[in-house]
Amino acid sequence: MKLGYVLSLSVLSLGLSGCGLFAGPPPQTVPSMVVPSPSHAKSQWMTVNEAAHSLSLTVIAGYQSHGFNLNGTQNGAMWITVPVHWHVTVHFTNDSGLSNSLAVVPGPTSNHVVFPGASTKDLTNGIPQGQSRVFSFTPMRTGHFRLASLVPGHEDSGMWAHFVVTNGGKPSLRF
Repeated sequence: MKLGYVLSLSVLSLGLSGCGLFAGPPPQTVPSMVVPSPSHAKSQWMTVNEAAHSLSLTVIAGYQSHGFNLNGTQNGAMWITVPVHWHVTVHFTNDSGLSNSLAVVPGPTSNHVVFPGASTKDLTNGIPQGQSRVFSFTPMRTGHFRLASLVPGHEDSGMWAHFVVTNGGKPSLRF
């Protein structure tokens, strides 16, 4: 069963060869990104226990070994929404060829963990490929945060997702 596919776009320059009238725009390449297939159930990434006000989130760095991604998404394509005061347990696995970490931070390039316990312990060095960590926390205030790898250069390379804490409602996960 194929769990994902690779989306890669390339824009080629067009021009009139040899006449010198129009050279066309310079070639551009849009970076490829792993996109989870529609058959890949979101319940595999998040399970919710409404009665206990808790959820379990699975995050895989380098999902399907496709570089700088979290669960196959890059640059904020994944949105995690959690009600305030719900208990969150994150099961983090590094499938990337590079070391990675994971933390809930207030914004781009921040290395300050927003909630106590909301990160792996080895933030800037990360954990090696094939290793996993579990961490738990309870968001105590609402806001728009980021779930990101804090190994230098990784967040800039696309390893981050939106992490939104709301006043109410139900947890959700969308790509």
